[in-house]
Amino acid sequence: MSATEAQLRETVERTPDDILARYQANRDWKLYPKEWIYRNFPPGGKSWLDFGCGTGEIVTQLAKLGASRVVGMDITPELIERTRLRAELDGVGDRVQLYCGDIVSLEPEPVDIVLSYAVLHHLPDRLDEVIPAIRRWLKPGGIFICVEPVCYLLLMEWVRQRSGICQGELDPGERKLTNTDLECVAAHFAHIERVHFHLFARFSRLLPKADKLFRYIDNVALSIPGVSIVAGTVLLICKIE
Repeated sequence: MSATEAQLRETVERTPDDILARYQANRDWKLYPKEWIYRNFPPGGKSWLDFGCGTGEIVTQLAKLGASRVVGMDITPELIERTRLRAELDGVGDRVQLYCGDIVSLEPEPVDIVLSYAVLHHLPDRLDEVIPAIRRWLKPGGIFICVEPVCYLLLMEWVRQRSGICQGELDPGERKLTNTDLECVAAHFAHIERVHFHLFARFSRLLPKADKLFRYIDNVALSIPGVSIVAGTVLLICKIE
């Protein structure tokens, strides 16, 4: 079963109040990429594009956290319909716009922030055309944020593949991004910052109850110069002039 098929099997429900409260507080923003984003780039009063919105979890979270306009975009019609349903259930349909199609061929309606959460690694061989298209969706001074699985060391990926840990569903052509891929993204922006996650937190798949402990350890370890080369997730903040 592919990652897209797995999403299509998900039941769409109203966003639970405790989830919204979590992202309003962002107490663990140093540990979790999404909390990091919501804390450092508060959605309130901003227009956003969620590129590759899937079933719309982030779309409606942004809207409920105060975004003035949220555009959800995906190439799969069934996922767009699930996002539409979620927006209705969350009562934010009036601030959500949905587009089904390839960003390369869609006419831009520029926003303050474009967010791509675990999407680019599904199309690593199209970055040269997708990133310029994303840039066209940004207003002057806009920001592109993405969160992606990353592999800086091929040896780490070799070990991971033989670890026996379940790797999850994959779509055709999907792979972790490399430093070369990240440099391709960076080439289109004036300023770029990298924030890393996931060292010991990879073991959360084996010990889910210890996830937060692993992430605390990661937070300390990743402050050591050079350790980020073995990180499993990168958060990019890309700014245009």
